[in-house]
Amino acid sequence: MGRDKAFHDEDRGDSQHTPWLEWLASGVGLVLALCVFGFIGWQALGDATSPPVVTIETTDVATVTGGYRVVFQARNAGGAAAAQVRIEGTVSGSGAPPETSSVILDYIPGQSAREGGLFFTRDPKAGDLSLRATGFAKP
Repeated sequence: MGRDKAFHDEDRGDSQHTPWLEWLASGVGLVLALCVFGFIGWQALGDATSPPVVTIETTDVATVTGGYRVVFQARNAGGAAAAQVRIEGTVSGSGAPPETSSVILDYIPGQSAREGGLFFTRDPKAGDLSLRATGFAKP
């Protein structure tokens, strides 16, 4: 009987021992949870709530059938996204009235950029080309 008792004590000690795979899974879960909470905190304290700030930069002007194409990059330096961003371009000069073209970009996430293009009948290189964002909607 003394021998049976010793055998049962060993079983109890082994059953309370935590396997290394369980420790590994717990560690991975802890790291993932800390990463999620860290990301949420970074978003809350960071620039995610600052309003959109859209700037436009011309990247290419090319001759196309029927006129000229101006390719631009719209960059949102703000933290919040902007939807329905209206971009307007104007070519002026040479005594003629200004020619205007516009496009609407569906969505520009915060801290990112999108490309688009405008078409003109007059050469933007021969006159003054100006591009600007004229408005956006909150997504």
